[in-house]
Amino acid sequence: MALYLGLGAIAGYLENVICIWFQSYEYYPKILEDPYYDLILGTYLSQVYYVSSVALFIAAFNLRYGWMLFFSAMFVGIEYLFLALGIYKLHWWHTGYTGVGLLIYFWISKKWYTVLLRDSSRFIRWFTLFCLNYIIYGDLIAIPLFSNHYHFVGGWFDNPARDTVTVIVVTMLIRSAVIATVCFYKFRPVIVVLIPILMWASYLILIKQHIFMYKYIWGILLFALSDIVVQFCCYYFKRVLSKIPKCSETLS
Repeated sequence: MALYLGLGAIAGYLENVICIWFQSYEYYPKILEDPYYDLILGTYLSQVYYVSSVALFIAAFNLRYGWMLFFSAMFVGIEYLFLALGIYKLHWWHTGYTGVGLLIYFWISKKWYTVLLRDSSRFIRWFTLFCLNYIIYGDLIAIPLFSNHYHFVGGWFDNPARDTVTVIVVTMLIRSAVIATVCFYKFRPVIVVLIPILMWASYLILIKQHIFMYKYIWGILLFALSDIVVQFCCYYFKRVLSKIPKCSETLS
């Protein structure tokens, strides 16, 4: 589960760069009314869950390069199918980039899986927690985002939906790094309790500065609750990762 969520975060980071910031392609799944949120939902589901599921399958069963080529070709074929159906449009992106990128991504998944089963470095474990936090944050706040129950004003893009998503990505990266650091390095309990309180205070500042707009009060409560949920999940996965070397040593 830890690797699965971590791989989902890696795919999410890539999508943030090539899709949100550099507008490499567009999805038209026609699930949501807002076209930009519809695009984000399509990329989120396809990259963060479908592709990462295959990557985990390859890593867990230690599949060789022939299988990696097969699954890469499969996803490239799906891209061509979406292009033919008119639910996918390329800008500067090319399907060849997808094939090469997936091979690298599958290779990373195998290496990451191998490293986690050994006595991996502290940075690898911290980075894994950071990735876990990021993807859990995204899952928790996705529903109200796609329902237009809140939005952010960052002033980076003219499209309000794109501006909102960009601000959310930046805030999730910061919050994920902070919680991963606090959990991994075993800060004092007073600091652990203080972290979500400071994050809640930051929401109030954003609201006061008219950066964070919301329709319903439960939208703010969801953000506040997400910090607590992510922090608990982070501590849980830290214990899981700390036991992995002992398990591998016992098996050997």
